Amino acid sequence: MSEEIIKITIDYVLSEFRDTNVSDYDGLCYYFSNNIKSYLEEQDINADMYNIRDLTDIDYDHYFLIANGFLIDLTYSQFLPKSGKLRFFEDFPSNILKGSTQGETILNSLLKDGYFKINNNLNVYLNSFKKKENSYENKI
Repeated sequence: MSEEIIKITIDYVLSEFRDTNVSDYDGLCYYFSNNIKSYLEEQDINADMYNIRDLTDIDYDHYFLIANGFLIDLTYSQFLPKSGKLRFFEDFPSNILKGSTQGETILNSLLKDGYFKINNNLNVYLNSFKKKENSYENKI
């Protein structure tokens, strides 16, 4: 039942956003997480918002939710290989997920549905955010 409510809530939040001129969701993790959290809580589903900064050694903000055993991250697609260089990460987080069967399952679920069921695999998701050594050099 809660998975169906999560799906409906994600669809609703995305439908509110589809009519905008924004072509991707990069940088909108807080917006989506906050809105989905509010809508889920209106339906008596507890949702906790987390920042990877608080759970990893990465000095980078990226927000996601955990609700009733599901991790919700609508903006994980921003961590796919794209033009540009990696500033904070050793590799694109999506490439790290692709390195294992469990990680690839998580990645496919995130890209297709925006969430995945947590089954002793939360660390696989968190470990995809690997700190790049010397990522703070040349600040000036």
